[in-house]
Amino acid sequence: MIFSSIARNSARSARSRFAAGSSSTAAATTIATRSASGGVPAPLLHQWYNIFGKSTIGYATWLVAGIVVAEGITGSFSDMVWNTVNNGRTYETIDWSKFKTDDDDEDEDDDDDDEEEEEEEEDEDDDE
Repeated sequence: MIFSSIARNSARSARSRFAAGSSSTAAATTIATRSASGGVPAPLLHQWYNIFGKSTIGYATWLVAGIVVAEGITGSFSDMVWNTVNNGRTYETIDWSKFKTDDDDEDEDDDDDDEEEEEEEEDEDDDE
């Protein structure tokens, strides 16, 4: 409420100052229209209003689409910053080949041998 009255008063004062200092009233109207619409050209605002502003469902669609797009942009930006700062510290960016040892292969072979021995013992128990 306060901000809209401030905007109206600044538009009026800009219009009167410009009109008093210049003989061109068309330029004064253009500046007043731009300052009243926040610097967005009036035809663009009218087109936006005809598409989205006339109905509640159109405006709700505008809001939801704007929120989804803004969330996508901010999410991508924050992920980019996070990955840049934490490069080499997360699971995806660690070079796991540095931790590979030959002992792992021997352990797997030992496990296989243990399983074979257990199967043989079970077979012997079944035979008795």
